[in-house]
Amino acid sequence: MTKFAELTTTEAVSTAEAIETLRPLPWARLLLNRIEDGGGLTTENMSALFEARFGQALHDCGITPVYEYAAGVGETSVDFACGVWNVELLSFDETDAAKAASWEEGSTFGKSLSSPAPPTADEAQLDEAERQRRSDLRKQSPEGETLKGIERIVGKAQNDGQPSKFPAPDGARRSMLVVDARTFGQIDRWDCRQIAYGADAVPEWARYRWIADDGREFPIAGAFDARNRMRGARLFRERVHFLGIVSEETYEREELQYFIRFYHNPALFASKEDALAALRTFPLFQPEKTRARRPDLFVHEAFEAQGATVQFGVVTDGRIVICRVHGDTLEDIEERGLRPGSEEMVQAFDRHKDLLRRLALEKAKRDLVERDGTIFLVPRDLSLLPVRAPRA
Repeated sequence: MTKFAELTTTEAVSTAEAIETLRPLPWARLLLNRIEDGGGLTTENMSALFEARFGQALHDCGITPVYEYAAGVGETSVDFACGVWNVELLSFDETDAAKAASWEEGSTFGKSLSSPAPPTADEAQLDEAERQRRSDLRKQSPEGETLKGIERIVGKAQNDGQPSKFPAPDGARRSMLVVDARTFGQIDRWDCRQIAYGADAVPEWARYRWIADDGREFPIAGAFDARNRMRGARLFRERVHFLGIVSEETYEREELQYFIRFYHNPALFASKEDALAALRTFPLFQPEKTRARRPDLFVHEAFEAQGATVQFGVVTDGRIVICRVHGDTLEDIEERGLRPGSEEMVQAFDRHKDLLRRLALEKAKRDLVERDGTIFLVPRDLSLLPVRAPRA
């Protein structure tokens, strides 16, 4: 067990608060017994501690869930049922490859993951130990970790080849798997989209491709990807409506409402709009409240594309400042046209967000803000920083 998968003091304190919140609630007795039987606030018990924080989040939303709900799939159960929702939780363990890639020196530690290198021309002639060593090194990669994560996700839908946890859709109830992905570190939305949908769902520059020991190269197929042939993948696509991915940072009481990213199953919804309408009935999906109360949690990604602008945030002088970058500015940096309000605009923002954030902070320093306190970035502002000249 490395520092990436150890129970921190902050997490322990927050979870202790969650346990005390749940203690008087009849529905939580089985969960609290499980935590006690597992050793309480310990690293080995972190999956149960995640369940406690999740249960507290539901309670804070006024929900009285059923814990260990038998959803009618053999003798298995899902962790929580509330309203029309069957919710199973999954906490990623740290893989052997991730442990091998971790390092510690004094009070600092880190993880060295790099994309897998193709086998060399002479690799087949090397002894077995060296071939295994090189194979293990290929697994010490973001691609290897992503594949292992997807394998664990879809595996939740089966047990020895038979359906598990999630019932076949009946038009009334919804099934969701929520993943505690802390061992991945702070993953961004491209990582999450790739886990959910595969390499084709993210820009070319963000795609992962796996290189097998025989040199074959193929794009990663996500949990909802019809090309995924992993054990349980078909059942997962047929039965699970949503995948939620979360990697908590502060373990604050309401953090689970802020940090879960939700991805719908295209096979079970006619459109994104239908999926969103269904998701709005899930108590921990609170996008408007999230952005209104904690915009600082979103300063590292675009809020949204609104017509000709992309909105994002920066922190300056200890306060949150909302920024808007005009599409013309992005076009000048990209040196190409961008359709207003499109995903292309958000992708362009992601490629240049460090520059745009520096530009926003420069305008804040010079007090070049709008009357309402926001910062608006237009093409002429590019002259404030030593960047490449925009096209004429």
